[in-house]
Amino acid sequence: MAKFGAIYLSIDVTKNSIEEVENVAAILVKQGYLFTVRYHQDSPWIQLYIDEPENVISYAKQVARIFPNKQTLGLAAYTVSDSVSFCYFQGENIIRLLQSGFSQERQWEIIEGEKQAWEDELFSKLTLEIGKIGMVSYHIQQIGVLLNLPGFGIPRQGEPWTKEVTQE
Repeated sequence: MAKFGAIYLSIDVTKNSIEEVENVAAILVKQGYLFTVRYHQDSPWIQLYIDEPENVISYAKQVARIFPNKQTLGLAAYTVSDSVSFCYFQGENIIRLLQSGFSQERQWEIIEGEKQAWEDELFSKLTLEIGKIGMVSYHIQQIGVLLNLPGFGIPRQGEPWTKEVTQE
């Protein structure tokens, strides 16, 4: 993973998830966004993949405005420069915003909101291991697994990693 950027939008997994996923995709298209939309049957999140890690926070804010009753996460990384960002919104309210390495090399540039339970374990290691090959990829993977995000972890045998929704 040289670069990664995705936004995650909460969904109600007790309902027929595919209908909600398709509805979200249709709303995004009407708003002018053509993100790749992916989901995993057992995940309470839809993945909106973007190929611009540096814009994940701004796109996540825009998506949060479109869907004010949902939770929105943003996760981005450049492994070459050890850059990582994480944002978490409930509607337009910032719950957590973290960014390191996008403007200032190997420093936390933005720290806002409430600390999340998994941060100490992951980010203390990240700070100590900055510069080691593969560490940003490893920590992004761990965040994805802990939060049960589509595309992270190991799928059950015979199960696709994620399913993609075609936007029209």
